[in-house]
Amino acid sequence: MKNNRTLIALRLACALTAITGGSLAASVTGVWAVDDGQKIYRYQNDHVLRRGNSIWDGKSIRLEGFYNEILGFQIIIEADSFGAREVEVVIDPPLHAASGRRIGGTVPVNFGPGGALELFSQHYLKLEDLTEIKSKTNWLAGCLPPRTSGWIPDALIPTDARQGQGGLPLDIPRARTQVIRHHEVTVVPTPATQNQGFWIDLHLPRDKAWPAGLYRGRVLVYESGREAAALPLEVNLLPHYLPDENHSNVWLFHSAIQKYFPELGEQEVEKQLKFLCHRHRIDLVGGCQAHKSAFDEKLLADYQPYLDGRAFTPENGYRGPGEGCGEKLFVIGMYGADVLDRENPESIRRQSDLWVNWFEKNAPGVRYFYYIIDEPGKTQFEWIDKISKAIHENPGPGHSLPVFLTREYTEEIKDAIDIWAGEIDLEKRAALPPGKDYWFYNGNRPHWGHTLLEVEPADLIVNAWIKYLYQVPTWFIWEGTQWEHNSSGPKGHLHQRVFSNPLTYINWWWDYGNLDGVLVYPGRMPFYPDEDRGLSRLLPSVRLKNIRRGQQDYELMWLAQQSAGRDAVLAVVKSIVPKAFSDVKEGEPVPWTEEGENYALARKKLRALIK
Repeated sequence: MKNNRTLIALRLACALTAITGGSLAASVTGVWAVDDGQKIYRYQNDHVLRRGNSIWDGKSIRLEGFYNEILGFQIIIEADSFGAREVEVVIDPPLHAASGRRIGGTVPVNFGPGGALELFSQHYLKLEDLTEIKSKTNWLAGCLPPRTSGWIPDALIPTDARQGQGGLPLDIPRARTQVIRHHEVTVVPTPATQNQGFWIDLHLPRDKAWPAGLYRGRVLVYESGREAAALPLEVNLLPHYLPDENHSNVWLFHSAIQKYFPELGEQEVEKQLKFLCHRHRIDLVGGCQAHKSAFDEKLLADYQPYLDGRAFTPENGYRGPGEGCGEKLFVIGMYGADVLDRENPESIRRQSDLWVNWFEKNAPGVRYFYYIIDEPGKTQFEWIDKISKAIHENPGPGHSLPVFLTREYTEEIKDAIDIWAGEIDLEKRAALPPGKDYWFYNGNRPHWGHTLLEVEPADLIVNAWIKYLYQVPTWFIWEGTQWEHNSSGPKGHLHQRVFSNPLTYINWWWDYGNLDGVLVYPGRMPFYPDEDRGLSRLLPSVRLKNIRRGQQDYELMWLAQQSAGRDAVLAVVKSIVPKAFSDVKEGEPVPWTEEGENYALARKKLRALIK
């Protein structure tokens, strides 16, 4: 009997060796490319786009863009279920043959005038079935994301991170295995494919000394020191310049995070955050002391370089999109901080005068406003009306201080509020008096895109298209660095394992929100050393890149409108998102296309309108 079992095992081993090409060694089995409008899950086998897509013809990568544009794209490395060892990706900087200039320059300068190349490995989080969570959210059956479970890429890890934590060379681990047991003999079926993504940001030149035209390079993939693939890369630099100034706003708040970087000072951490978001065309506003304190001229003088653009200059260490451009928004009293001494009407008048006078003198182009309270209920309406009247009836300049509220338009307090941020009722928005405004807040499928881990990239890209369609200036996102649990839940202020547990928002009454509030990751994790990447800096996410793509798309719309008029641009925009906000009813499917390839096609049409 023993000899029979041995014979069976030998035959199975021989069969398995034949199936796997003669060896059980780990191996890269394929390499392909896709743009920044897709999420390729770890176990999406034989993806339809691997054979061809908007940037990949099955052999070569072809990109096009404007000066000062950042083109994100992904290299997807396929390995069998045994994984692959010491995988590296190397980019040969694209060369313009006639001029000899390379994108990124011959001596690279981070985000310099000749462009830059950034490379990240993609970190995957496992998302389980969301049945329990779905029933408690505003996602009704008709508007759920197309995929709600799996290993999803999000955190983007720089290549100089610790090995084993996303740094290069990177080992692709063994994949899941399906084991069949039969008469004490273990059979492992044919190995399944798994994916490891790498994200590349190609910063196109800002300086026209780099001529428009075709630049050629390569993307090389190595496994255990040997070349596994060489993909030709062609970049067509078009003769137009994407504006440094943003013509629509994404406003993102951040928590205090210096405790995660004890080796850095608070100002250095703040500067890193500001720079990262500015390169992604986001205004990071509300987390500084100036936003949470009573009027303080010194605090405002220290903050002023972020408003007038001096902070975003090479002299201050900043390079990239938005050089010399300041933030367009400033919140007074973030999340309702009592900066006006609200129980004292005289203090309200005095403080509002001071704020208005300072901004009119020092930052006249900035949209400043007072955040009276966060998401109030009806019991607080009388109080809201009282405080707003004290501001609006001020005989001094402070009467013009706008009052902001995170709530949908509410008739009972319509005179108290100048800027609403919530569910947009388009009829009520159209009836607002001059000087009042309506923004949108966080995510709310099917009315506008969400920011959660499981949504497609289209959700975060389309909000810029919706802003253009309805001429809404600002999208407010409540938090970007929620590395501690929210205070309104049972785990308040406990540190989160953001690299391994995606559920980041837990209330007393429900568990909700996969990576809600996390768009930026920590390079250091002193509270969980096993998740420490060994980098004293901040790490972006796929979703942060998706927001940037949308913001860049808005600038393409703005340029196209200058050349071809708004109607021509709207024809393209409506092919992506024909309606949003209150034009969409609860429970309807989302009205925008969720397929990234459609955005790539529409983007090409926008570029064609620009003369």
